[in-house]
Amino acid sequence: MSDKRTFTLITGRTIKQGMASVSGKKNQNYKDSTAYVELNDNIMEEYNLTEGEKIVLYTDSGEVELICKKGDLPEEVVFIPYGPRANKLIGTDTDGTGMPSSKGKEVMIKRKEGEDS
Repeated sequence: MSDKRTFTLITGRTIKQGMASVSGKKNQNYKDSTAYVELNDNIMEEYNLTEGEKIVLYTDSGEVELICKKGDLPEEVVFIPYGPRANKLIGTDTDGTGMPSSKGKEVMIKRKEGEDS
């Protein structure tokens, strides 16, 4: 997918992530609970994606591989649970506030290399 269409990235805490964090952030449960991206049904269809498929999200700060899931979101928005992978996309720029913004970053998606179209 060489499409340069951009989406708006939002991150946030989830109940599953919170429960998994009790066992520690190095625990596989926690890693799994922060390793996916939610996309609108129309976007999944447009990009010919299926739930559970690995895709790559990238911003001007970095890129990560995530498993895609259908989410009840506006078409132009993607959601990632806050954690290490989201941090790679958000980057470190704080605009002088002391904390990077975890909402509203432009993000692009592409199929993981080697995945069928």
